[in-house]
Amino acid sequence: MRVVVTGGAGFLGSHVADVLRASGHDVTVADLQMSPTHRTVVADLIDVSSLTTAFAGAEAVCHLAAVGDVYLAAERPALAAEVNVVGTANVCQAAVASAVRKVVYASTWEVYGQPKYQPLDEEHPCAPDHPYNITKLAGEQIALAYHQLRELDVTALRLGTAYGTRMRPNSVFSIFVDRASRGDTITIQGTGEQARQFTHARDVGRAFDVALTQGAAGRVYNIVADEFITIRKLAELVTSIIPARLEFAPARKADVPTAHVSSARARKELGWEPTVSFDQGLRELVQARAGLTTS
Repeated sequence: MRVVVTGGAGFLGSHVADVLRASGHDVTVADLQMSPTHRTVVADLIDVSSLTTAFAGAEAVCHLAAVGDVYLAAERPALAAEVNVVGTANVCQAAVASAVRKVVYASTWEVYGQPKYQPLDEEHPCAPDHPYNITKLAGEQIALAYHQLRELDVTALRLGTAYGTRMRPNSVFSIFVDRASRGDTITIQGTGEQARQFTHARDVGRAFDVALTQGAAGRVYNIVADEFITIRKLAELVTSIIPARLEFAPARKADVPTAHVSSARARKELGWEPTVSFDQGLRELVQARAGLTTS
């Protein structure tokens, strides 16, 4: 299948592009920067004409380009709205204009907000409370509206907190590994008991792969690993590989609460399940970022 990956030069998009190509798809990246490993068409989410050019001849689009940095979204909510909401509308408009058959949208588990019950399934009400997850949900709804109004085949994946090689320098993984590599103390915000179902980027890539052919139109799926890892446990695992001291500091404001998210629908309907253990994924990340050989 001829597939365009928006944001395919970034952290998560590059992994998705890698998995799709390994699966046999003909992959093109649409991004503001060039991918070092994939054919790239420079395109801006705010420019429909550049997206239409990028999508020419494509059968499907995996839409991952976004303001994905929660700190940037908080500092510049108007930018997050322009890119994540208007940009997604432009992607769908360009897809219709280019006769693209399928769009798979990268949403986030954070759209649920404070849990009303757990585990969170796809029927849980959405109540986002941060410029990042508010705009990601709005983008999801815009994309799904194109399915209803323009008969565009759209599937949305509500992704777990992704990790893997090539992460942004301000991610908690990068910060912990970089500080340990320099011999600095690792600082944990709050008690460190806040937990996430960290989901490896390759597993996310596999979800996009199966969603291209198995994802139902107008359907949303949680794509989240099973393991719960606390921030404290993450720090301890890093320091077990690169010895470093730990210290605690006041908790951050508006930190996303710990929640148990269910991927039962994706398992049943897509046949997707996580395959990369957290220990394996973390050791790969440390090896790539710190230049270490781990065992």
